[in-house]
Amino acid sequence: MKVKTCFICKKDLPKRKTRFCSIACSEYNDVLKRKAITLRLSTLLEPRECINCKAMYPPKTSRQKCCSRACSNFLAAEYQKKKRAEARELTLRSGGEVVRGAGNRSRKIGQYAKPTAINIPKTLVGTAVFTRADTRERVDLQSKVEEYLANGGKIMKYGDQPAITISDSITKWEISSEEQDTATEKYRILNAYNGN
Repeated sequence: MKVKTCFICKKDLPKRKTRFCSIACSEYNDVLKRKAITLRLSTLLEPRECINCKAMYPPKTSRQKCCSRACSNFLAAEYQKKKRAEARELTLRSGGEVVRGAGNRSRKIGQYAKPTAINIPKTLVGTAVFTRADTRERVDLQSKVEEYLANGGKIMKYGDQPAITISDSITKWEISSEEQDTATEKYRILNAYNGN
């Protein structure tokens, strides 16, 4: 009787095994196959330009459009922002009312003023300028960020932020003077019944 050996580790095969002696050897073979396919694909594909940061990169698959996870996440966030704006516009055109902050009951019933829209330009960059770190945690964070950038990572850089005036940040209660007088009178009547 011919004794077969494992395809990976070359040990004798147990009964009822035909190619691999264990699940570990079988999974290792699958990993080797996947790596070979990835290497073969990456050598066949031409370097291409990232659709976000315009940097050239070697793609790992034929469907890859971005050079890194950071660029991909940035584009996904921009796409979701655009879809929400389109849905909001469609709701307004159909005569509906757009409710911001659906989880906040006070915003649903219109007690707060509309939020101030601030458009801050943002880009992905591979360099950064740091202020002097004065605590141990900030020194550790700065060293990790510098190491990340040195390894080719990218971080979000925000442009100059516009100054907000104090009047923009004050909550405006949309209530008329008649409604205020009515509410004050109800409050006085309730306190009269409570003995105050």
